[in-house]
Order: sequence, then C-alpha cells, then structure tokens
Amino acid sequence: MKELDVSIIFATYKRGEILSRTLESFTTLITDLINYEIIVVDNACEITTKTLVKSYSNKLPIQYLQESTPGKNSALITGLKASKSDLLIFTDDDIIAQPDWLIEIVEGVSRFPDCHLFGGKILPDYPSGYEKLTKKIDLTHWFIPSAYVIADWEQGEGLIEAGRIWGPNMAVKRAVFESGVNFNPAIGPNGKDYVMGSETEFLQRASAAGYQAAYLPKAVVLHQIRKEQLSLGWLMGRAFRAGRGHAATKANKTAARVFGVPRFLFKKYLLLSAKHLLYRFVDAKKNFDAAIECELVKGQIHHYRKMNNDKV
Repeated sequence: MKELDVSIIFATYKRGEILSRTLESFTTLITDLINYEIIVVDNACEITTKTLVKSYSNKLPIQYLQESTPGKNSALITGLKASKSDLLIFTDDDIIAQPDWLIEIVEGVSRFPDCHLFGGKILPDYPSGYEKLTKKIDLTHWFIPSAYVIADWEQGEGLIEAGRIWGPNMAVKRAVFESGVNFNPAIGPNGKDYVMGSETEFLQRASAAGYQAAYLPKAVVLHQIRKEQLSLGWLMGRAFRAGRGHAATKANKTAARVFGVPRFLFKKYLLLSAKHLLYRFVDAKKNFDAAIECELVKGQIHHYRKMNNDKV
C-alpha cells in the first residue's frame, strides 16, 4: 500500500472561515523529505467548500472528496478508502497545525515500532477577548478539557491509554483498519443531537484488539475555540451529548432499570437539578458544576431510553 509516507485525513461541514485557517496552517508545515497527502472530505457537499479546498491545490498536495451520508465517521471512512499510505493522521477542520507537527509525528512513530495508535498534544486557541465572554463558565472545571478537546497530559513521550488519544491529533497505522477495526458511523458528529465519543469508541476497540498506544507531546496542534462555544448554554449541550456518548460506549448492564434507564440515574438527575436551581443566583462555580453534571446525566437518560425504544 505504501505509495506515500503519510495521509492526513479530516472531515469538514459548513465551516469555511475556520477551515481556511486550518488549511493555511498546513502551508507552514515543515515536511523535509516526507511524501504526504491531505484528504478533505466534505460532509455537506457544498460548492463553496470545494472552491476553498481547490484554491490550495497549488500550495498543498490536497485532495477534495464528498460524502453525502451524514456523519463525521462516514466521511472519515470515505477518506480512508482514498488514502495511499500506511500511516494515517486524523484531525479536524478547526485545528491550527504547528510547523513541526508532521515531522514530530513521523519521527515519533518510528521510535515506537510496536505501537499502532498515536496521539499528540492539543492546546486551545481562544478568540481574542475571551476573558470577557467566560464570566458564567469556569475554565478550570474538569469538564473543560473534554469540552474543548484539550489534550495536554502531564507526562512525557511514551505509552499511554488509548482513550487519552483525541480526534484532532491522532495517528493510526493502516494495519489496524485492515484487521477489521474501523470507525462506527452511528457515533460522532451527525447533526445537532448526536452521540459523542467516536474516536474514543474506535480506540477502545483497537486497544481491546491488542494494539498499543503512544503519546507524542512534541506533535502539537491548536484547537480553534469559537465565541459561541464560550457560553454556559453551549457547554450544557456538549455535556448532554457527552452523556449520550457515555451511555452508548459504557452502558451499565447490571443496574435495575425503569423504562430501560438505570434507576439510580433518575435520582441523581433530580438531585443535580435541585442543586442547579439552588446555586443559580448565589454561587456561580457551584452552579456551573451542577449544570454540567445535570446535562451529563440527562444525556445518559435520553440515550438509554432511545436504546430501549429502538428495541421495541
């Protein structure tokens, strides 16, 4: 299969301004003697996106594809089929690659010949003046790294749990896919109400199949944080989708159930809802924590009920 050294693959959906920053960052990559390709899969199939990507064809070894089936994972599978290398780098359409990103991944992969899964560092790229937009949210809260996909682990290069590799900065050897482990189209971005955790679910299955993971902290990308994401409402929606993802990938199969939902979740939801109401006007940090926890549980309840209804 190895026609090229590396294939960079990502999906995009109606985000021209953000995508343009991502593509522009690729023009600064230090590639040395690396033979690589960039595959952009448009999941909205828009002429404006096609025009934007094609405008970089004289600067980058870039290929534009379309996938009309809704869902990020459906788009990634399309990109995977078109790729021409044994090392596949998956990222998102809202990252800013640092100049040495590609070199750090390629060299890092060579230092771990027994590993098949690799993750780099992901740091936030907040919009200017973001401090004024975050008065109602707590950027020190444990949910923030997950919500904004910030992967900055307190460890050096070396083996890591596969679940700590995150989508915007992930490399996978083709052998994993050839073994039958692939992305699940039922999980991941797909409209507004979707199940989060697509990369995590994929990596868990790859890890269960015996594939090892390594962390490459010198391979760095920035993740563009949009102004609308710096609100309690957006983060609550993110928490709800994360809750759905938790139920989908880590379903509790032993708890007593009511309408297909683990009974303890209803009690937990009522308690957190009460705390959310109590703290709303008296303690901003406690209110933020209760709101996030409440939506996480609400998302789990929603997905358990959906799974139960689908069985009927």
